[in-house]
This record gives sequence, structure tokens and C-alpha cells, in this order.
Amino acid sequence: MSSPPLVLITGANGFVGYVVLVGTLKAGYHVRAVVRRQDAINVILKGPSVQEYLHNRALTFAIVPDNTKPGSYCEAAKDCVYIIHVASPLVTQAGDLVSQLNAGNKATLEAAEATPSFKRVIFAASTANIRPFERIFQEHPANQAVILGRDDEVPALTAKTKVLTQPLLSDDAPPFHRYVNSKIAVANLVHEYGTSPRSESAHFSIVNIMPGWILGPEELAQSKQEAMKGSNLILGWPFFETVHLDDVVESIVKALDIDKVPGRYRNFLLCSHTPTGPVLMDAADIVRKELPQEVADGKIPFVGKLGTIKNKFDATPTERDLLGHSFRSFDQQVKDTVKCYVHLKD
Repeated sequence: MSSPPLVLITGANGFVGYVVLVGTLKAGYHVRAVVRRQDAINVILKGPSVQEYLHNRALTFAIVPDNTKPGSYCEAAKDCVYIIHVASPLVTQAGDLVSQLNAGNKATLEAAEATPSFKRVIFAASTANIRPFERIFQEHPANQAVILGRDDEVPALTAKTKVLTQPLLSDDAPPFHRYVNSKIAVANLVHEYGTSPRSESAHFSIVNIMPGWILGPEELAQSKQEAMKGSNLILGWPFFETVHLDDVVESIVKALDIDKVPGRYRNFLLCSHTPTGPVLMDAADIVRKELPQEVADGKIPFVGKLGTIKNKFDATPTERDLLGHSFRSFDQQVKDTVKCYVHLKD
């Protein structure tokens, strides 16, 4: 009896990476999780959802301290059939994010080229890959039109939208500006590769999974501070379109199935309530409705104010062609995120 296919997952100790790891194991694959340090392995090994997979070697590990070095993933990728590249700098990370992201994605493609057993590379990307840089500002005319209910005047951004790479921003530019710029740059790097003659002759295909801001419970977080290190911190920021963590994991795992998701180069956009997204100021009312006891106990301080920058996306092809169902609602996203957060220690 042959062993299940082996999937290499980078960034496996992160907010998204860990849940992708669990979802991949649950789907019957074996996983080699890539992390930077031994202490990250120790954290994963304590996760409740991985315990049943430790006895049969379904989960193994590889340490890659620096994925910006050429060929950094090649050794870890040996004998793997798929790679899911989740590792990515956070919004708040310092330094040249364009170079960091590009180097990590190049290392992923190098590993795929060097590993004959590879069938597919999946990049965990972002809606920021396809949003024009100027559309991150609320005063942009297209954003204002959507906010004012004139969204019929604005073309929807789709999984096929391409955006020009912006000039490199300085290290002291606002963190979110540098983050968006890096996402646009790395999307263009992958697109150039995926549509090139080099890719046509490759032994593997490429899928980009492009979610909005990801909301959901974080199993590995031991405190409120830890839970706010991932994209859940967005509940304290002005933010854009959102998607439930479970929809992201389900999309990535389903994209591993080449027979059901064929093609040499595919892009899938993930965001709920398209085309114009949820009413984000509804989050407070959702919490009051869905978590009345936690509200009564004073565990949820209703302070501050959520801002909204409206864009227009069309993610219905993902619901139809990949998920097979509608995205989980904003109500569910808020409920699951906040319920997990309030029960963590301060």
C-alpha cells in the first residue's frame, strides 16, 4: 500500500499556515511542515488538532532559517508532490518587503523545478495582489462611488486583474503601504512565471489563492496579544474585504486535487459578500447578538471605531468552481474570531 502524497507547507506555525497544515492532514495527505526555528516546531506539536497525526509520521518537519536565500527550500522539498507556500512577512514587519516576498516565492519555484515528483505549487496570496495601489485610499473616486452606492459605475476586480508594480517605497513609509506594494510585486513575479514558456514546459502547475483579510479562531494563540499578531489584528484597523479562515483552508486543500481543479495556471479570489463586501460597522451588533453572555460579563469592550474602505470584487467563480458553496458570512467570521479572542488570557 502506497503512502499518501507528501505536501510541503511553509510558514506552518503561523495563523493561516497552522490551520492549512491541519486541514491538509485531515484530507488524508502527509505533511512536511517548514518553519524557521525549533521553538516553532514545539509550538505546533502542542496544537490539539495535530495530536492524532503524530503517531504515524503523517506530520514531519524541516527547518529553513532563511527562505530569502536561493535554493532554500530544495532540500526540504525532496519527495514532495505538492507545496503550499504560506510563509509571508506580516503587515507590521520592517525592511524591504518586496525583496523578502519575491525571494521566498522564487525559492518556492526553484524547489518545484528541482523536484521531479512535484505536481502543483499553491501560493497563499492576497486580494492585495490585484488591487491598484491607489485604491487603498478611501478618497479614491472608485472607492467613493462604491461607498455612495454607485458601484455600477466601477468595474469589479477579479482573479484575472493585473496591477502594475509600484516604485519601491522607503522603509519609513506606512507599514500597510509597503505591505500592499510587496503583494503587487510578488503577484507579478508569479504571473510572469506562470504565463511564460518556462512554465508551459514545467512538470508542475500553479494555483494562486487570493483571500481578503482572513478572520477566524487561532488555536495556537495562548493570549490575546498572540492572537492579534496575525490578520485578526484587522479588527482594530480600518479594513477592506474579509473571508473566513475555514474558507481559505478549504480552498487551498481542494486546489491540491488536480483532477477536480485542472489547469496550468489558475487564480482564485476569496472574499465574502461580493461585490462590495460586508458592512464592517455591523461587527459590534453581530457581537452583541451572537455573544450576549460574553457581552454581559464585560469581556468585550466596545471602544474605538471601525473604518471601511470599500472596493468591488467578483469572487463568485471561486464559490462556483472551487468551493462549491457560498463563502461563510461576515457574521460567522466575527463571531468565531471574537469568541476565540475573549476566552484567551490577557
